[in-house]
This record gives sequence, structure tokens and C-alpha cells, in this order.
Amino acid sequence: MIPIADAPLLGLPGGSLIQFLLMTIPLLCVYLYFLYLAFDRPNIANPNDPRYAEDRIRLMDILYVYLATLILFASLATYLLWFVRQRRKLSKKYEDEAIIILGNVEYNESYYPEKGNCCSNLLSFMVNGCTMRNNYGHVTYDLERVANHPACDYETRKRGKKALSGTIRKKVRIFYRYPREQVSILVLPKYPYSGQPKIDMEADWASFSQNVGLDDESSSERSDNHHNDANYENDGGGSTNAPRETKRGDRSTGVLVVSLAWMGFLLAASLFVVTRINVVENYYEDEDGRTAWIAFWVAVGGGIPLIAFLGNFIRWKIYERWILTSGTKKRSKSKKKKKRSQRRAEEEQEDDEEVGGYIQMT
Repeated sequence: MIPIADAPLLGLPGGSLIQFLLMTIPLLCVYLYFLYLAFDRPNIANPNDPRYAEDRIRLMDILYVYLATLILFASLATYLLWFVRQRRKLSKKYEDEAIIILGNVEYNESYYPEKGNCCSNLLSFMVNGCTMRNNYGHVTYDLERVANHPACDYETRKRGKKALSGTIRKKVRIFYRYPREQVSILVLPKYPYSGQPKIDMEADWASFSQNVGLDDESSSERSDNHHNDANYENDGGGSTNAPRETKRGDRSTGVLVVSLAWMGFLLAASLFVVTRINVVENYYEDEDGRTAWIAFWVAVGGGIPLIAFLGNFIRWKIYERWILTSGTKKRSKSKKKKKRSQRRAEEEQEDDEEVGGYIQMT
């Protein structure tokens, strides 16, 4: 059994929820302070009150902040409820339908440029942290191996297109950060460009399963792949089994519960602020109850469906295309030489026929 510290997961079993809570608690304190200001505003909405002329935070601004945050948490909840499930379903599809071929995994972990000053190194480090590009590598494999597999009917379904040939190179998510040669690559028969490293897919399955860590069998496989073992070439393809792990809960459930709680709080707080605006609008020229109601219904009825739902749908389509059909194809040199020789043979044959016809006419 691999220790939890070495388990190829996106975080520790309870890490995501704890980190999320630590990030949102300070924000909650600020928003509770805003709520107190909205509650106390009618008490000072009186020209005779000495606090009336003091600097204040507009309730309209507080409302805009609440509504913007509500849309963000709605997007996060939609992502966890729908996008994550779709991604997991697609990932598990590799377990049930993928065939196994051999290929290479290219990876180059570089936090800093080879030549650069302190500023460029700092900028490179920040870019790596924001884009997480060190979590990605490239996989390369021969498309003919996919075409020759009995389970692949791509060329039969795409008769009008060119046959599968050449080498495909595509960007993939990497859990084991080292280059590998001649390792098992999972490919969906209907999508020849969908290759993913097998042990990295198993790590992905472990990250959202009800378990944590890999068993000894998967650990030995990782070791074999690291030493360029090519034992999977004779594998018949078909389905692959996910690793066995120790039991744990789904980490995204806790984050989803917190997100839904935030949505409820922000929705109630926004309604409360709108009612406070309607109370004090006669005392402040920059507070408008009608505009507050319009902003509330536009955010709830338009912003959430447009950004949370449509945004996640577009993001899913981009992700699905990246997994299934992305990549660049290169023809092998041997194939180019073979085609050139065939063309030369055809040209020589045509020349012989022309010469023979001329002699016969004379």
C-alpha cells in the first residue's frame, strides 16, 4: 500500500474542504460586517443624527458585492454538481471501453527558465503557480497501433477520410511527474486521439473514488512503467480495473455543501439589503430601491443561468474536445519514403506505357 503522502491525489482526503473553509471564513467575516451596516443604516438615516454626515459604504455597493459573489458560488456549485460528474463519467469510460497500446510520456518539470534574471524567474514561478502547467505533459503513440486493434472501427465509420497513420502527440494531465517510454496508453476506440497514460488515469480514478491510495499491484505497475516495461503489448485491450484503496468519503461533497450554504446566505443577505435600501432611499440620493430590485432579479434570473449554467456547459465542451480529439499528428519518415517510392513507381510505369505506345505507332 502506498502511503497517503505518496498517493497521486489532488490533495489529502480532507484537504480540499479544510482549505476551502480557511479561504472563505475571512470573507464571511467581512460580509457579516456588511450585513451589520445594512441593519444599522436606518438608525442613522436621519439628518439630525451626527453619524449621518460621516463617510459610509453605500448599500447599493454592498448589494452588488453580494450578487457578484452569489453568481460565483452558483458557478462553483454547478461545476461540482454537473461538470465534475460529467468529467468523472468520461474518465470512467476509459476503464470500461478503452483499449491498451504502447506509447511514450514526455514530461519536463521546469519552474525557472534556463537563463534569466531574478524578475524573470519570479514571473515564471508565478505563471507556473497560476497555470499549474507542471501538472501537464505530453503523450505520443502510433495511430497504426490503434487502427490495427480489433476493437477499433474508426476507419470503417470514417471511410471517406484518410486511414489512421502517423504519430499523435497531445497534452495530457500528469500525476506521476517523470518521462516514460513504452508504457500503457488507454485509447477509446471511437476516438483515436484520446490517448491517456494508464497509471495516470488510475490516479485520477483514485482521486474521486470512495477510497484513497493504490494497492501493491498498482504500485508494482508504476514501478514497471518507470523502468520502461513493455508487458502490456500483448494485453487484449478491453476494460481495465481501477485500483483498490482504503475507504474515504468524496472530498467534493463537503465543498458542495459549503457552497450551497454560501448561496443561501448570499441570497438572504441580498434580499435583506434590498429591503434596507427601500427604507433609506428617501434620505440618501445615491440609494435607489427600484434599481436595487432590478439588479437583484437580473442577477438571480439572468446572471446565474447565463454564467453558472451556460459557462459550465461551454467549459465542458472545451474540456471534452481537449480529452477526445485534441493533438497534433505527424507522419513518420518511413511512410513518407514509402509514398515517394510508390509515386516514382507509378510515374515510371506511365513513362513505359507512353514509350511503348510510341514504338508501336512507328
